[in-house]
Amino acid sequence: MNDFLYQKLNEWLEILDNDEKASNTLKKYKTNVSSFINFCKDKELTKKTVREFKEKLDHVNKFLPNTTNSYIISINKFLKFIGYDELTVNVIKVQKKYSLEEYMTLTDYRRLKRFVLNKGDEQSYFIFRVLGETGIRISELQYFTVENLNNTMIVNNKGKRREIIVKIDLLKDLKKYIKNQKITTGPIFPGLNKTKTLTSSAIWKRMKKYAGQARIKKELVHPHSFRQLFARQYLDTYSDDIVGLANLLGHNSLDTTRIYTRLSNKEKELKLRKVKFK
Repeated sequence: MNDFLYQKLNEWLEILDNDEKASNTLKKYKTNVSSFINFCKDKELTKKTVREFKEKLDHVNKFLPNTTNSYIISINKFLKFIGYDELTVNVIKVQKKYSLEEYMTLTDYRRLKRFVLNKGDEQSYFIFRVLGETGIRISELQYFTVENLNNTMIVNNKGKRREIIVKIDLLKDLKKYIKNQKITTGPIFPGLNKTKTLTSSAIWKRMKKYAGQARIKKELVHPHSFRQLFARQYLDTYSDDIVGLANLLGHNSLDTTRIYTRLSNKEKELKLRKVKFK
């Protein structure tokens, strides 16, 4: 059975690749479904088996139900592809949060930039600036190449084309940076392979390292926290322009963008202190 499932998985991934699904999506499907296939080893493929796998995931990720749901969604799609629709299971219902957890503040961001610059790591400094001042997804950093760099840049993400706006001051600083670094072609932020942008995992590690050294909570500094910072700073300036922010972030749904209008529990507490009951 495992050989059959792996064969079908490869067929499915090839079809999705031909449909131009994002490489990260294909990687996620492959990882999630492969875990399920390994679990099915020496087991009969039944709905009970799928439920057992879901229960195992739910136990491991009991504090992260969205992680379990990511697996379930992938597996359900795969099961439908191979004609086993009756074996699909429901995702876990997750109650919506109406407040944000702690997040990286503007003060944290400025402190992190100063620390990195003082360390002489200009590459990380400009990566952090690009993420924070454009609100891009980290996967979109690959489009920051010498040839593509402009105040308006077209990127492809998740099968969609969108514009990224780069502020003039950031654009000037980036052009000065690549000139000083003698980067004449290709990625502005290359890794060991000069033809490819530094990997997301390498950037993630740098964020954690510098956050710890700068005495900023490590859990607050990650790729999405820069996107979140961008959104909150934009809304602090243009509080009523949810549509504009959605366009800048590349959101299809305004509900997704409205997440950034929510207060953290700490902010709620500070506001509540000002409410008088006597």
